[in-house]
Amino acid sequence: MEESFKSGKKEKKQDPFEPKGLAGTVYVMLHDMVCILAVIVVGFVLAARLVGVSGSSMYPTLVGAESSAEAMGDYLVLRSNFLRSSYEQGDIVVACVPSFEEGKPIVKRVIAVGGQTVEFRGAADGSLHVYVDGELQPEDFINGPMQVSYGAGDGYTAQVPEGCYFLMGDNRNNSTDSRYPDVGMVDGRYIVGKALWLLLPGQDYRQGNARDWSRFGDIYD
Repeated sequence: MEESFKSGKKEKKQDPFEPKGLAGTVYVMLHDMVCILAVIVVGFVLAARLVGVSGSSMYPTLVGAESSAEAMGDYLVLRSNFLRSSYEQGDIVVACVPSFEEGKPIVKRVIAVGGQTVEFRGAADGSLHVYVDGELQPEDFINGPMQVSYGAGDGYTAQVPEGCYFLMGDNRNNSTDSRYPDVGMVDGRYIVGKALWLLLPGQDYRQGNARDWSRFGDIYD
């Protein structure tokens, strides 16, 4: 009597729901790409986002794109205000103020927060120094001494309302900010987020459109 023997290996059952062939491979790839993109989109909405810097109001801390120079500005990684909506003095933030250029994003530095008082006092050289709650602010990051602008001269005093921020650019003599009536005290709800990292250094037309890669990383270093 002849006996037939089957191989000891177990045959793998085919999953009826598993796509087959080239079409199946493409389907799996597309499925994975959609999932990855969804995670990235959610991450950027809830945790972080990218923003490009334009104009020279934050120079030399940040390099902005200049339309006449045909050079790309810095790209920043922002911490979204979804996770945290309060900011401190010295933070660099991006705000969209409806009363200024139809809500175009602007990048500025927080000078004072709600409840604090901002004051400008004249110095012997004719420049203005910034005081917050009566204390002189050390500002070694600005691009030259601040001069009188937008009518905010020697003796200017303003108290920041609760929930609002007084913002100024580091390039004090070429910045439209809280000194300007169309910007004013910026409601915290209009702040998109806090700048954390400089992801891609911009092309500084003052330096022949070169990128300074030593600026990559934490912008508060």
